[in-house]
Amino acid sequence: KPADLSRLKLKWAYAFPSAIRARSLPVVAMGAVFVGSNNGTVHAFDLDSGCARWTSNVGAEVRTAVVVESWPAGQKPASAPRLFFGDLMGRVYAMNALTGDVLWKARPSDHANATITGTPVLHDGLLYVPVSSLEVVTAADEKYECCTFRGFVAALDPATGEEKWRHYTVDREAVPQGKTRVGTTIMGPSGAPVWNSPTIDAKRGLLYHGSGENYSSPADGNSDAVFAVNLKTGARQWRFQTTAGDAWNGTCTIYDAQGRQHPNCPAENGPDYDLSASVLLIDIGKGRQRIIATPKSGVVHALDPDKGGALVWKTPVGRGSIQGGTHFGMAADGARIYVPIVDMKMKGDGKFHDTRGNPGLHAVDARNGRILWSAIIDEK
Repeated sequence: KPADLSRLKLKWAYAFPSAIRARSLPVVAMGAVFVGSNNGTVHAFDLDSGCARWTSNVGAEVRTAVVVESWPAGQKPASAPRLFFGDLMGRVYAMNALTGDVLWKARPSDHANATITGTPVLHDGLLYVPVSSLEVVTAADEKYECCTFRGFVAALDPATGEEKWRHYTVDREAVPQGKTRVGTTIMGPSGAPVWNSPTIDAKRGLLYHGSGENYSSPADGNSDAVFAVNLKTGARQWRFQTTAGDAWNGTCTIYDAQGRQHPNCPAENGPDYDLSASVLLIDIGKGRQRIIATPKSGVVHALDPDKGGALVWKTPVGRGSIQGGTHFGMAADGARIYVPIVDMKMKGDGKFHDTRGNPGLHAVDARNGRILWSAIIDEK
């Protein structure tokens, strides 16, 4: 109860070796805490003591949560349950949950800059893996032909890692689009990375996921969008774009001595309003549901899954910025949505907002978009 909080005491803590950040959400199962770390080690801690049952290093930062394979309640698993996760280098792993032994690993993308940030989802015999990219950083080299990566979700066989299908956000490969002012070829369309965990809609046989911005011109209809794809085939059913005309990469915050933006910054110049948080599928009563999507623009969108993702309402709760808006996740309790807002002062072009933001936590009614309450953190 709330009154008990002041009496809580620390039971145990563990500091990750050689780590400067912790981005892997801890997952509790089998009396253990499974979590990845910055130095590439996956840990299985005993829940009661904090002692390590085992550790296993995969060689690159594990940003995703570790997915634990489930088994029927009250039954002993036929074999050791498996763990699934992705790493900074774009590799996906299956691991023995009892020993930490790697059973298989796969790299769905052959792009040099591919990475995995969103947690894979295990459902009905398939492992759904979101694939993102670090190409927004590589573009800092003026000679780099930006950009060629396309975001996608891949469905893998959890037993072998074999790919069954993939759904690209940008539905055609990048081709030359012109030259930058320093003569480097512009490649596009590109980007629309998937760096959120997919959402399963078993009732409709669909998987929902969001996309980020295009990395280069031209901006297309696939950036900053919500997609619905068939769970078994990956065929696209519909798409809803939350922000049009968004092409951006990390060079848009870089200026030379003459005040000119980096030549690899797309003409659209942002605003960099990715859908970085996973979408929610919410019951609102009377058999109705809503898909809730809040990109880094800070605008909460409600879509109707029974009407091809049609917009029902949208409510601005933040002003939007390079770091959000909503950056990593929302939560829900019934029809009440909890929307965290960052509202960093810096915009996608490296300049700063001159209006006050709404950093903090906001409760929104999923039925109508009404803001129920807001807890604002003082902006520094």
